Amino acid sequence: MDPHLMATLHRVAASGGPVIVAAAGTESWAAVKNRFVKILGHGHTGREEVQSELLEETNQAIAHAPAGLVDQVTHDQQSRAQQLLLQAMLVDPSVSEELEKLVAELNPPPEDDEEPAPEPPSSRQSVLRPRILGAPWA
Repeated sequence: MDPHLMATLHRVAASGGPVIVAAAGTESWAAVKNRFVKILGHGHTGREEVQSELLEETNQAIAHAPAGLVDQVTHDQQSRAQQLLLQAMLVDPSVSEELEKLVAELNPPPEDDEEPAPEPPSSRQSVLRPRILGAPWA
């Protein structure tokens, strides 16, 4: 496979995994999951069903993570989501462009031209709460 295409697929997967994990366990989960499923399934009912089940496993793992293991479960599920996206794009690389657009829509860059100073780690939002359009905390 073309090295440039592989780099693109890895980049899209790396940016999409955190978006999936951030939406899991939130009120926006169903809508976010359905949008990913439509793209990943690429019109194939069987693929859509499989992708839906795999994404729902991520949601359930995060929703039921024991209090002391939330960070570890989040990290594990983020890696899992990235692998899920990468595998789907390897099967059908044509979905990478649509995935990239969806990820950019759900997790837009800050609107300010100036980058704010990074917050100290203790006051940063949980990895489960990045900016997702339409989310109640946005």
